[in-house]
Amino acid sequence: MKKIILLLVLSTAVLFTAWASGQQDAGQGAVNLKFNFVKSSSDPEYKWYDAYFKEISEKSGGTITYDLYPSEAIGPTPDVLEMASQGEPVVVDCDLSYLANYVPDFAAGMAPYLIQTPDQIEKFWKSDVGQRLSAQLEEKGLHIIDLHYFGTRNLIVNTEVHSRADIGKLKIRCAPTKGWNEVVRVLGGNATNTAWSEVYQALSQGVADGAESPYALLYSAKLYEPCKYIIKTEHLVASTAIVMSAEVYKNLPQQAKDALDTVGSAYPKKAIELALGVEQDYINKLLDAGVKIIDIDKTEFIQAAQDTPKQFPEWTPGIYEEIKAALAK
Repeated sequence: MKKIILLLVLSTAVLFTAWASGQQDAGQGAVNLKFNFVKSSSDPEYKWYDAYFKEISEKSGGTITYDLYPSEAIGPTPDVLEMASQGEPVVVDCDLSYLANYVPDFAAGMAPYLIQTPDQIEKFWKSDVGQRLSAQLEEKGLHIIDLHYFGTRNLIVNTEVHSRADIGKLKIRCAPTKGWNEVVRVLGGNATNTAWSEVYQALSQGVADGAESPYALLYSAKLYEPCKYIIKTEHLVASTAIVMSAEVYKNLPQQAKDALDTVGSAYPKKAIELALGVEQDYINKLLDAGVKIIDIDKTEFIQAAQDTPKQFPEWTPGIYEEIKAALAK
């Protein structure tokens, strides 16, 4: 009941904002997309996303306008994703574990240590298996605009560790999904579920001893303040899906659909260049902030990851192997 009430409140807020924005929009009949994402306005992706949607708007001939809502300003990712599935004109950036709430097999695409290089994310999305899963997601009311790389994820903690057993003593913050709990299991830690917007507070108050993310996000979220050790687990070559309502997409004019398809299809390659282009800068910033980066033998983690498919009996038999084969082509 609480979730339904929250959904109604959020829906009303977004619809009112969309209506008010529409009154000021010179392009009569344009669809105004509200993009809700976890990164803050100080994160480099804020500017990248602004350019992304600006290009979509221009290519759409003004039939699409947009507003950006950083730091989950509209609401937590699961709630806004549900709004999109119900036909609201919102767009979300989320990892595959959130999509697994609608199509469970999507979680296989973010199994730790499965994807090895950034270019394999696009390969997975555009493969036969990736397109099949995307089609299943459409039936659940969600349309993927693109799936792209945004960094390789490492662990940041408040104490120095050198083994999986050391991490086993720590509470590691992760998103409240089964996929993220599995990531923490592979790392050896104890999962503590909080929203990303609450991660700094959780680390500062001792609710969690560590978290994980790419270098840029660790810095922009200022996690270097409560935590001074980055452990190079490199457990995920991380992907982000840009997702909107399938119903809204279906009802767009063709020029708007073409704009979304064109920009979305080209973005995975561009995202790799952007993310890798700032990685060393953020490593340097973290070092300047007093963070110690520790290399670690990943053998234990990779071995633990071999049991990941066993943790998901809801997956279609063989889906993990099918994705692995698609990546090898």
